[in-house]
Amino acid sequence: MAQAPKKGRFKYNLETVLKVKKIFEKQEQEKFAAAQRKADEEKRKEEAMRRFENEKLDELRAKFESGQTISNFGEILLRRSHLDKVKKEVVKQVKVKKEAETQMEQQRKELERAMKERKVFEKDKDHKKDAWKKVMDKDESDFLDEIATQRHVRKDEKK
Repeated sequence: MAQAPKKGRFKYNLETVLKVKKIFEKQEQEKFAAAQRKADEEKRKEEAMRRFENEKLDELRAKFESGQTISNFGEILLRRSHLDKVKKEVVKQVKVKKEAETQMEQQRKELERAMKERKVFEKDKDHKKDAWKKVMDKDESDFLDEIATQRHVRKDEKK
């Protein structure tokens, strides 16, 4: 008599690699989130510095426009040098912000690469599972055909 097809659960032979890819993708997501937070923080710092610079410029303009006489010319020079220093800090912060944004974009690319690698393995798993199902269905069909054939043969022998 024919043996029943081996039934069992589908086992993907690269399951451990797929798990590693998922872990790697999660790590890349965390790195990207950290890079994104840093870029946002640097942007906030730049905006705060620009606001401060604009406030100080407005104060100086207001003093000149109000017609107040400034008794000490040294005070004007001091304010001007302070504004120059603030401007240099803003320029430096812009560079830091751009660097953080560049780092974030690099991390985004790494995350996309990790996601693609994981998806490749998941598609491979799906294809292999579909092929396994087809083989199992064919084995089951062959088994049932064999049983039906044997019954038919027995009926014919009894007649």
